Amino acid sequence: QISGVQEPLGLRLRVEGQATITFPTVRDPSELRSDFNGKLVRFLHPDGADVAEGEPYVELEAMKMIMSLRSPNAGKIHHTSSAGA
Repeated sequence: QISGVQEPLGLRLRVEGQATITFPTVRDPSELRSDFNGKLVRFLHPDGADVAEGEPYVELEAMKMIMSLRSPNAGKIHHTSSAGA
């Protein structure tokens, strides 16, 4: 028997007695996303600024810890949500 569950990070299939397989959601390379949930504390660059690969671009708060997220590629930042979201 095979069962499937759609999760935030992709599709998880369970094959009874055999294995669990996860198919990650294909991501748009123009979107910067986090693998964990948290509150957007502040942007580290203004809207429209250039960001280098590996450079921190935003700070998130999760479980009372502040974490900086780093850009996986170089590009230009366009804010689509506000701090506190």
